[in-house]
This record gives sequence, structure tokens and C-alpha cells, in this order.
Amino acid sequence: MPELLLCTVKGSVSLATIDPAAGRIVERVTVGEPDIAKPHEIALSADGRRAFVSIYGTADYGRNASDNRIAVVDLAGNRLICHIDLGLYRAPHGLTRDASGQIWVTIEESQCILAIDPGRLEIARTVWMEAPVHFAAADPDRKRLFFAHKQYPFITEVDPEAARITARIGLPVGAQAISVSPDGALLYVGDFHRPLLHVVDLEARALARTVPLTGVPGWPYPTPDGMRVIATTWIEAAARGFIEVLDAATLAPRHVIEIDAEPFHSLAAEDGRHLYVVLGTGHLAVVDLEAGTVLSRVDVGGDMPEAVVRRPDPA
Repeated sequence: MPELLLCTVKGSVSLATIDPAAGRIVERVTVGEPDIAKPHEIALSADGRRAFVSIYGTADYGRNASDNRIAVVDLAGNRLICHIDLGLYRAPHGLTRDASGQIWVTIEESQCILAIDPGRLEIARTVWMEAPVHFAAADPDRKRLFFAHKQYPFITEVDPEAARITARIGLPVGAQAISVSPDGALLYVGDFHRPLLHVVDLEARALARTVPLTGVPGWPYPTPDGMRVIATTWIEAAARGFIEVLDAATLAPRHVIEIDAEPFHSLAAEDGRHLYVVLGTGHLAVVDLEAGTVLSRVDVGGDMPEAVVRRPDPA
């Protein structure tokens, strides 16, 4: 089986299946409405049969005519099963899964997170976060969840089994996306508006280190082998994008790859030697991690793709 990827594409309001080796779109499922209901993030069910896609609204962030739905896609049949109506809970964005298989979604306007029952396809629980909340991440065993609040200067830790806040981890300023190291020891945090990467010690629940970057980070991503940390960064005033490859042990830069697009999510290839990065121009970049070069770009069928995850084997 070829390695297949799932990608949310705002321009085509779809969840696209990409074959990066063949350089083509394999399948595409419409999950939103053009210019009105755009897809942002993805979480997979525990059995890998369904994809849950947040329908945030009209915008990327900020002045947003918000939506209130989660699209549910049957991956085997490549079809939209339904939209979960979240009622008054508006602007769903970040998604993750806990150890029990429940899907957690950030609700920006309502300042809360919701647990979605993946079988009943309905809201199971709510946790009030006391501030707008945008990004989500889980530790490796999925028993601790972490949430970032954009311009608000803290990370919130949640126990999903108890459905309660267990810690607030202070930051110098707000945060972009977050991700947990493969060993569960560290949380990588993109600074809200400065070219900085913060590292949180999760045992101490405290900021341990900050390192400089070339651009403002969107989505930090530690590779599964524990060797590298990827920071996709952007200098908005100059419209310059970068894929920054750091050594995980020292956080020293290995490569700074400049690209003519804003980069979003990244994902290590199964072979561990390549990296996939979605670009705002509507492409998936294939990067040679050792050489620090972009080998190719795959058209994903529309501009402003955001999330990319590996598509599970249907077998």
C-alpha cells in the first residue's frame, strides 16, 4: 500500500486524500461550504475508520463568522456521514483524542472544550476553560490533554477522564500551536507573535527553555523518532516562509529552508527520511530531512490547506 495522507483544504472546503509519491489527489470529500464553512483540523477515531473535521467558519482566525459543526467522514467509503451540530457552541477548531477514544474539540467563542462520543456522534461532556481556546494536543498515552489559548499567556492541562482542569502553565505571552514530545516529557509551544519556540517541562509544569527561530512559529512538530523538532514559521510583513529543522537534543538548527508560501502542519513520512508540509499556496511540500531541501510539491486541490495526518490503512 502506498503511504496516503489526509489534508484539510479550505479553498475546496474538503478533506483530501493525497498520494505524495504519485503526486496526486486520490479522493476528495466535501465537508463545508465555499467561503462560509471552512475545514481546519482533523482527528481520527481510535479504529481509524472515521475522520472528524472541525468546521471553524469563514476565517483562519480572528474576525470569523463562526460555524458550529464537526464533519464526520467515513474513510473506507470516502463519504460524508454527517455534521455533528454543536448548537450554541461556536467556532470549533483544535481536535485531539483521549485514551477512551472520545474526540475533544476546542470551542473558541464559548471558551470551552467538548468531548464528542464517537459512537453516538454527540456531545458527551463540557469543560469551561475561562478563556478562548484554539489549539489541542495529547500526551503519548492520551491521558493528559493540553490546550493553547492564542493571545492568552498560559497553557491549560486537562484530565480527560475526570473532565477537569489540572494545571495552568504560564507563558511569557500567548501561544500558537502546541505538541508533545514522543516520550511525553516536553511540550513544544510556538510563541504567539515572536520568532521563538518555548519548551515546557511537563513534569515540572513550567517553562524550561526558549530558543530563537527565523520566523514566527505556527505548528511545532517533534518527529516520532525523537531526533528532530520541526517549526513551520512565517514572517508576515515580508511574506517569507520557513521550514526550520532543529536537533531535538540541543534545539540547534540543522536546516532553515526558505519557501515562497506560508507553511502550516508538518508530518514525518513513514520512512523517517522525508517530511510533508502543507503550504498556503495549495500544495504539499515533500522535504528531504537530511539534505534540507524541498524535493517536490503536490497540488492538494485548493489554497490554504491546514492540517495533515497519515490516512490509516483501510484493512
